[in-house]
Amino acid sequence: MPESRPFPTALDPFMCSRYEIAEFGKAAYDLGVRYLGVCCGAGPHHIRSLAEALGRRPPASRFSPDMSKHILFGSDKRLRQDYLEYARRNYRSARAPSG
Repeated sequence: MPESRPFPTALDPFMCSRYEIAEFGKAAYDLGVRYLGVCCGAGPHHIRSLAEALGRRPPASRFSPDMSKHILFGSDKRLRQDYLEYARRNYRSARAPSG
């Protein structure tokens, strides 16, 4: 999950987000599982994320989120800096501080 923050692409109303499915797929593959899939409640974005986590690029990858132009969390140099600063102040990462 980007920056350990569910907003805006990990708010799925399912049991797992696209990032959790991808993490599960990689872990299972690393354990030797070679037949992976999901069941009821999964959406196309879950299947795409699972495939991408394993290094595949299905045609639907063109629909994967590109956060570079997101108004608050993007990295594009053309974004308004005051919006990005607002996000830094108000939407800090949910990660615990290290140390």
